[in-house]
Amino acid sequence: MNSAVRQLSLFRPARQERVAAAHRLADGLSARLLERVHLAVHDNRSTMVSFRRRAGVVHYRVHHMFLDAPEEVVSALAAFAGPRGGGAAHRRRAGERIDAYVRSHRQRITVAPPEHLQPRGRAHDLKAIFDRLNIAHFGGGVDARIGWGAVRLGRRRRTVKTGVYLEDARVIRIHPTLDRPEVPEFYVAAVVFHEMLHQAVPTVERNGRRVMHGREFRRRERGYPDHERARAWEARNLALLLSSPA
Repeated sequence: MNSAVRQLSLFRPARQERVAAAHRLADGLSARLLERVHLAVHDNRSTMVSFRRRAGVVHYRVHHMFLDAPEEVVSALAAFAGPRGGGAAHRRRAGERIDAYVRSHRQRITVAPPEHLQPRGRAHDLKAIFDRLNIAHFGGGVDARIGWGAVRLGRRRRTVKTGVYLEDARVIRIHPTLDRPEVPEFYVAAVVFHEMLHQAVPTVERNGRRVMHGREFRRRERGYPDHERARAWEARNLALLLSSPA
C-alpha cells in the first residue's frame, strides 16, 4: 500500500463530487509517483498543468477538466512530473498526451467576462503606444485590449515576465515594473510589440508541441526597429526591472 501523503487545496468552492474527484486524482498521482502530492485545482484559461517540487512534496496545479480524466491521462500527469531520471523523451510523450486531452476538452475552459484594464499609467500610456504600433507595423490589424498588470509589493523576484498575451481573451497585460520614468518608452514599446506579434503570428502546434516563438515570429521581431536597442537596454537594467515599483 502506498504510504505517500496526499494534501489538497481548492481555489474555488466546489460541490461534494468535485472534492471527491480531486481526492481521487491526488491519490492517483501520489500512487504513481510514490511521492507526497499537493494538488490545487483551478479554473483559469492559461496554463492547464504545472508542477514544482518543494520540501519533498510535488505541488500540482491542474485545470478542473482533469478531475475526471481517464487513467492514461492521470499516468501522463504523473510522468510529466517524474519520476526523476525518467528522461526527456518520456516527459515529452507525457506532455503530448496532456496537450491532446486539453485540445479535446477545450470547450470546458471558462470564458471569463471582460476584465477591467487600465492602459494609462503613471509614466506610460499603453493604449497610445499600442495604437501607434498597430498602424506602423500591423496595418491596424491587431484586435486586442491592453493594460497594466496588478502591482504586487513585498515579493522579491528573480525573473520578470514583462508582458503576456491572452489569446482567448485577446488581452495584453504589461508588467507594472515598466511603468516608471526610469524605463524609456522605446523599451515599453518593444515589449508591447512583442505581445502584439503573438496575435499577428499565432501559436502553432508541431508534432504535438505548441510553438509560440517560431521562425516567422523571430524574423518579424528582429525586424522591429528598436529590437536590438531594447535588448541592450534590458541587459543593462535587469536590476531595475526586478525591483518593485514604488
